[in-house]
Amino acid sequence: MKNLLTLSLVLVSSNVFAAGAGGGHISDLMYPAINFFLLFGFILIKLRKPISDAFTKNSEEVENLYNMAEEKSKEAQIKLDEYTKKLEALDSETSRILQNAEEDGSKFDQAQKQETFASIERMKRDAANKIESEKNEMVKQLNSSLLDEVISKAKTEINSNKEYKTKATQKLLSDIG
Repeated sequence: MKNLLTLSLVLVSSNVFAAGAGGGHISDLMYPAINFFLLFGFILIKLRKPISDAFTKNSEEVENLYNMAEEKSKEAQIKLDEYTKKLEALDSETSRILQNAEEDGSKFDQAQKQETFASIERMKRDAANKIESEKNEMVKQLNSSLLDEVISKAKTEINSNKEYKTKATQKLLSDIG
């Protein structure tokens, strides 16, 4: 087939070159037109399948690219919706956390005040009890000192007066006996 085409091209083109420089007639264009149609037909027959395959391949690639882009768009939309929900939830979560923090702070403040007042009252009671205890201890010591002083003065008085001494001895003997 190749040889036939080559031969026809050589024969047709030699005729055209042999036409010379005459005035020319429309029939002179017949051989170049046949040559053109043969060449165009041959090229069309030979390149039709590769060109068709190339266009089909490009079409499939474009379709695949479009489908992939559409899929990525859907994924992006899903992520966008997800992040939008998270942001909306974040705002409500933030306000809830702040509200809880304020409530906890208020409760802590109240508990701290009550604990402080309870501690003050307990300290007042403890101080009053300690003062009372120390007062009672001092009274005891004072009474003991006073008693010791009275006994000491009584001994001195008895020892200095013979009459008291005799009475005290008799009284002791009567209590023993």
